[in-house]
Amino acid sequence: MNIELTFEEKRALMKIDGVVTTENAYLFQEKLDEVLKNDVKKLDIDFSACRIISSTGIGKLLLFYKDFISKNGEVEIIKCSPGVYDLFSTIKLNQLMTINL
Repeated sequence: MNIELTFEEKRALMKIDGVVTTENAYLFQEKLDEVLKNDVKKLDIDFSACRIISSTGIGKLLLFYKDFISKNGEVEIIKCSPGVYDLFSTIKLNQLMTINL
């Protein structure tokens, strides 16, 4: 898995390429923590090149979401692979944040 994180003013863009597994979810967590440490108001996440995200990865995303919105932040999944989109829809993640295919 490769994660590219860029910052522009009050926005961050995270692009995830590969598979988020239980074994590498700590890398996802490190990038999410980096977003929390910066003065960012919006995080856009691109999952278009991510084929699978484990339950551990989803848990990391949900914990981040809780902390980020408490700082008046906004999270949007701007692109999503079909498999990850189906998973997010099944677990109703689209009721918490905007998820685009």
